[in-house]
Parts: sequence; C-alpha cells; structure tokens
Amino acid sequence: MQLELPGAGYGPARYPTRRRIELFADWIEAQAFLLEEPLSQPALVDRLEGTALVRDSDDAWALIGDAFSACRFRRRHMENAYPFSVAGNMIELETKNRLAYLFCLLASLPEQFTPLRKGYPTEFRDHFEAVVAAALRIIMPEWDVYETGWSKIAADGKKGIVQKVADWSKGKFQDETVFPSANDAQVDVAVVKRFRDGRSALPVLLGQCATGVTDWTGKAARPNIDRWCKAVQFSSTPIRLFAVPFALDDESFREASVESNGLVLDRVRICGVLADVDDGIRAKLTDWLQLAAPMIPIAA
Repeated sequence: MQLELPGAGYGPARYPTRRRIELFADWIEAQAFLLEEPLSQPALVDRLEGTALVRDSDDAWALIGDAFSACRFRRRHMENAYPFSVAGNMIELETKNRLAYLFCLLASLPEQFTPLRKGYPTEFRDHFEAVVAAALRIIMPEWDVYETGWSKIAADGKKGIVQKVADWSKGKFQDETVFPSANDAQVDVAVVKRFRDGRSALPVLLGQCATGVTDWTGKAARPNIDRWCKAVQFSSTPIRLFAVPFALDDESFREASVESNGLVLDRVRICGVLADVDDGIRAKLTDWLQLAAPMIPIAA
C-alpha cells in the first residue's frame, strides 16, 4: 500500500516552493505511518523518478535527502515525543502512542492532498485547540491556560468571552460593541500569569490556532491586539500567540514570527512536550485518527 503522490504545494520541479521539503517529509512520515514497516530512501527514489515532482534522478535523491534531514531535525528536537525512528537511509514508525504528533501530521496533509480539505472530520479544529492548550500547560506551567475557541464560548456570546478575558487578566471590560460577534474576537486560547499578591499588571497571551492550509499565513496577525485593547482596558498590553499543526520551514517560521510579532508554535514546539496526553484528549485523538487515516489517498 502506497500513498498517492502529493498534488499541491510543491510547485514546478524547476521552481519548487519553499514548503516542498517539509511537505515531502510529512508525506514520508504519513507513508511510514500507514505502511507500518521500514521505508528506505532507494524505494522513495524509485517512487519519485519519472514524476512531475522532480526533474531527474539526482533531483529525486536531493529531495529525499533534504526530507530525511527535516525528519532528523524533528527527531533531534523532539526526542521521545517523535513517533518515528530515522537511521541511515531508513525511517519507520516506532510507536503509535505519540498521538499529538500523529494527529498534527495527518491534520497537515490537506496542504498537499486537496480532497482532504473538505473530507476530514471537522472536529480536528477543536482537537487542535485542546492539543495546543495541553502543550501550553507544560511549556508555561505556572500560567493559567483557558480554551476560548468558538465551540467553547458559543453559549457565552461576544460579551461573555470579552468579559472573561477581562476578568482573567484583571482588566476592565470597556466596550462590548468592538466585536460584532464572539467569533470576531479571534481568540482560541488565553494564557495569563497570575501572582500571589492578587494585583493587576499581569502578562497576557491571546492566541489564534490556525488549521486552514490555504490561509494560515494571513491568520498569523490575529487576534487584533489593538482591537482587543478597545474592548478591554488591560493594565499591560497582551502578547499575540500563533499556533499551527504544520512543521514550518525556516522561512515560513520567520514570516509567521514577523506577522505575529509574538509567540509562534508549530508542530515541533507543540508536540515536542506531548509524548503523552491526558485520557480525554487521548480518546478524542484516537477516534479522529481512526476516521481520518482511511481518507488519505492511496495509489491505485
């Protein structure tokens, strides 16, 4: 069983996109996940030769070598949170228990498999917000982390979520008309550092979790902090947080950092602290992976 070759995101072989290497690393990992047996570089070269993805055999070897380097980078910086082993010219699935990583990997595949953009179970957006919140509780252990995505706050409406952020940050709720609807607030997670003295001037992060494969770069500048400062009188200006399930290449990471002007979390940073997840998240991710895996396009 082999995955279909990717159909989007790579660009012409002579003028590849900057995302090509990370995308093909994802493709290799997804193939190893589905195959559940070692995958070798020579076998991948045979798969690529003669396709529109590469110019010639040398280009195929170069792409595969660069993709393996990307996988080694992930392994090196994530250690036992990475579910694959990479040794020599081989990669294989080491464990299925690294659910956060496998979830983010499959959630990223619509970038190169367009049918998945409408085919996947839509719950993955809520699941990703839960994964990000779980990672933040480990990355920032003395901070309070609140999930504020639309599914979490729909019942509260626009005033409810703005009021909650004001309360959490010890700010003053000023103007409920700033956000015409609760979804306009564009905050999926709020993180606040409290002090024992109970006073204000607290550091606050307001975060956007972006899963859309075609518009994530535009969401790096969300939420609109200036707009939030009109809705709430903060004692210190919040910092923007931007999270994606994708493994970002250096140039894309830099672009997201510039657009966000805040904290950026991609798959390596998020999943690197999530070798395990709690029972609630584990059940949701397991169910979603069982539904999503059969939807990945398989070559005829």
